[in-house]
Amino acid sequence: MTTTFTVNGRAASTDAPPATPLLWVIREGLKLTGTKFGCGTGLCGACMVHIDGKRAFSCQTQVSEIAGKSVTTIEGLSADSSHRCRRPGSPSRCRNVVIASPDKS
Repeated sequence: MTTTFTVNGRAASTDAPPATPLLWVIREGLKLTGTKFGCGTGLCGACMVHIDGKRAFSCQTQVSEIAGKSVTTIEGLSADSSHRCRRPGSPSRCRNVVIASPDKS
């Protein structure tokens, strides 16, 4: 079964099994590697994305849960990497900023 959704404003789809973690679809299927695997339990925030504007741990979100929804990854915060959380060395310091204000640069 194909699951369709948007990622960073672009249409996307996957044929991954419904129980597949979104993290692996983002990293392996869509080749967006800014979203990281950390703890695998939704505690560290390395896999944080926004789904319809709300924070979500992509390692804990199944593909079946995102059908028809909009996903924003760290790559989607700014097209030119100008967002402060896209700068080298920043993600570890920006985790809570990204969660709290995805539209701010």
